[in-house]
Amino acid sequence: MKYQNPNIESSYQENDLGRTLYDFVLENRPKKIVEIGVLYGYSTVALAMALDELGEGHINAYDLFEDYQFKHSTLEEVHRNLERYRVDSYVTLVKKDLNEWLAAPEDFDLLHVDISNTGDTIDTLYQALKDKINRGATVLFEGGSVERDAVEWMSKYGRRPIRSATAPFAVIDSRFPSLSRLD
Repeated sequence: MKYQNPNIESSYQENDLGRTLYDFVLENRPKKIVEIGVLYGYSTVALAMALDELGEGHINAYDLFEDYQFKHSTLEEVHRNLERYRVDSYVTLVKKDLNEWLAAPEDFDLLHVDISNTGDTIDTLYQALKDKINRGATVLFEGGSVERDAVEWMSKYGRRPIRSATAPFAVIDSRFPSLSRLD
């Protein structure tokens, strides 16, 4: 399927960060993608469009769905969005949070983390996954820019800015809310 900016609510949608994810998959050809934090499925659809273009690969997508206390969707809503873009065959949806997944992280070629990321989240990810990163796995995450660290909820809830993380990372797309890669 050729890329089209998914018409699905997401902080990524306005600046078409789905294109960045799509292009990353086309360039790097990951066979196994893990996504943690799905919301309505915008990034999941963008990643799956690239797998469809390549004709191979699979995504295991994890989220708490309606069990998340803040903004969330339902597993059924996400499944409908995957079906609407005809990419549901590339995705397995599972109810699980980051900490559960990190307790026994599966192998992956590409991990995309789009939860309420903070500096603590990024440091935790890096410590848990640095061996996989050193062996060639890629970890992308939402955030990393100065603008993203200034969002209202970060200060309201006293969260540590991502830019203060000790984990090595690089912003690969600075358009809000930004997209970064652990190095």
